[in-house]
Amino acid sequence: MMKWIFFLFFAININAIEAQHDTLIYVGDPMCSWCYGFSPELDKIKSAFPEVPLEIVMGGLRAGGTETMMELRDFLADHWKEVQHTSGQPFNFHILTQSQVMYDTEPACRAVIIAGKMKPGIMYAYFKQVQTSFYVHNNLPNDADTYVKIAAALGLDAELFHQKYESRQAKMDAYADFELASRMGVSGFPALIAKIDNKLYLATNGYQKAEKIIALLKARGLK
Repeated sequence: MMKWIFFLFFAININAIEAQHDTLIYVGDPMCSWCYGFSPELDKIKSAFPEVPLEIVMGGLRAGGTETMMELRDFLADHWKEVQHTSGQPFNFHILTQSQVMYDTEPACRAVIIAGKMKPGIMYAYFKQVQTSFYVHNNLPNDADTYVKIAAALGLDAELFHQKYESRQAKMDAYADFELASRMGVSGFPALIAKIDNKLYLATNGYQKAEKIIALLKARGLK
């Protein structure tokens, strides 16, 4: 993902988001390194606007990817080091040596969507737990047990979550989110869109510090 972007707010013509009130719409992928780096900044943005709901759309960074972590090791290591330096987030690089682990982000996105459907209030917390599970603990991103354990830790019914995770509908829901992100014109992750007075504005399409985003959102009238 891009480290810096130009902060130009512009209206987006999209009918997919139906929220009736001012809303923040976050488009990301839990296995996107810049999204992981952006999480502390998004926490600050959420805290600055405690009454504004956050909607989350999964972007599908490498959905269906067939390359292994080892095959992508040099490419990913460079990105992770840059994110670590920029954001201060901790990384465990050991997983990059695993030749059997595919870098397919669809399972992680699918799991976040299921958690959100089962209990909407924990969707963002689940998203962040998946990030920590992968980047810090190096839990396998293609193993259902990884996501079931996170679900159970956040109070969800583990067996029901597992059933939903393995269902055809869950995969369809994930790809529906990916298509929505594409229709929204998002070209990189993380992306944050604000719905203010029934108009949509792109706040960021890449990593940026919270202070700048908060100032721009306030200038647009978000409270």
